[in-house]
This record gives sequence, structure tokens and C-alpha cells, in this order.
Amino acid sequence: MRLKHLEASLSSLTREFNSPKVELEQYPTSAHLAACVVSLAVDNEDLGVGRSCLDLGCGTGMLMIAASMVDTDFVLGVDCDPDALDVAQENIEQVELEDTIQLLQAQVRMKPRLLQEDQKANKKNRGGRGRGRGRGPGRGRGSNPASSTKHILVMDNKDGIPLKNRCVDTVVTNPPFGTKDNAGIDLQFLRTATRLAKRAVYSFHKRSTRSFLLRTIQEDWGFPDAKVVAEMSFDIPNMYKFHNQKSKDVEVDLIRVLVGNEESSIEGESNPDNTDEEEITGGYI
Repeated sequence: MRLKHLEASLSSLTREFNSPKVELEQYPTSAHLAACVVSLAVDNEDLGVGRSCLDLGCGTGMLMIAASMVDTDFVLGVDCDPDALDVAQENIEQVELEDTIQLLQAQVRMKPRLLQEDQKANKKNRGGRGRGRGRGPGRGRGSNPASSTKHILVMDNKDGIPLKNRCVDTVVTNPPFGTKDNAGIDLQFLRTATRLAKRAVYSFHKRSTRSFLLRTIQEDWGFPDAKVVAEMSFDIPNMYKFHNQKSKDVEVDLIRVLVGNEESSIEGESNPDNTDEEEITGGYI
């Protein structure tokens, strides 16, 4: 399916949240953005026939429905908000994709954060004279200093998502940015995505965090083939009381992390026989 046709098909769906929750940083994903991401994944042979996909934090379902529309064998949408999942289910039924898309309610979790430690880390990051221009770690914009973020990450399957490691070929995710007393949640989403995928991950992140994210993925997590594959603008409409503009464009990177290789796919890890719903979900839905 061509990009313009995919975008047109998605444009009829309900992308808005009925009762958006600010603490979850819920913002609608546009049809254009979803179509661009999925089309790029198809070009890289990460989605399409013979592939399975998981949309982590699927919201109203734009990314996962786009993945299904390009003939991905099986798609699983995961979100913690039942209201968002209700809208996603309505969208799935509208385009008659019930046979290829399933939904799971679950929440990505980090380790408990110690407020006192956060305050110390933030104070140290600000520094003394010339704060905001210092040479220390954490310089520049970002939701939290690196040292304070990494220690709260869950690196194994105790991350709140009751699915096996490497259960799907490709994970797509548009995670919260971590600006609502949930600093680091963007990194936790990405870490969980790399646990669940056996081929590739596509994830949106604020452009200001690019250097830190790529260094973490490549050096700390051991995925050297991680790169920014697109620079995009995420349109945030006026949805919450604290918004004082009609809309705002946030500059974001689309990062692709290659977690597997084509050899493993050829050996059978990504064939249609392994996209069975029971195999992927382990009977949780």
C-alpha cells in the first residue's frame, strides 16, 4: 500500500482520546505520522507479510492499525488505559481487522523512584555559577540526568508487560516523553521494546535527548545498529488546562534499533507459523 493510500485509510479513524489523561501524556498520533513510520518499516522489511508487530502504548491504535493495513500477519496493541483501548477496539472494528489485531491491557513499569535522590541529582546537575551552561553530565534539555534515570530502569521481564522476550518481530512505540513526574519512562519504554522484539524497534523521542539515547542503546545495552532514521514534528493540540497555545510542534527523532539479523529470520524466527496469537501472548488475552 502506498504512503498516500495508507494515510487516507487511517484518516477516517478516531485518533483522539475520549478522556485524555495528562499523567499518561496522552496525545493523538496523526494519520500522516503513523503512515510514514509504517511505510519506512515496510521498506526495511520489518513489517508486512511474514512479520508480527507489537504497538507498545498503542493509545487509540493508529500505529498498530497502520501495521495491519500493510498485511503484517499479526499485530498486538498494548496499553494501560482501558478508555484508550475502547477507542482502539472501535477503530479496529471500523476497518474490520479483528482477525489480525488483538489488544492487551498492561502497564510499563520502572523501579520505585526515591524523591530525595532525584532532588540531589537535579541539584547537582544544575551546578553553581553559570548553571545551564556547565560541562557536567545532564547538560542541556532533558527530563532527568542520565545517572538518575538509568538506576530506575527495569532491565528484565519484570517491566510490567506479561509477554515473553523476543515474542514479535518488530515493536513500534510512541512513548511518553517523561515530563509529568515520570522522568525516564521514555527510556523504559524503549528498553522494554528491545526485550520484546526479535528484529527491530521503532520509537519516537524528543530530539534534545538524541545523544544520550543513542549512547545508552549502543554502549550500555549492546545494540550498535541504532540510528535516527527520520526527523519529524509531533503536533500537540491544546488538550489540557496548562496548554496556552492552540497547538505546538515538538521536534522528535524516529529511532530504529536493530535487535536481530536477517539470518535469524531465515532460520524461522519470523515466519508466519510463529505469528500465532497464543505463541506471542502466552495465553494472557
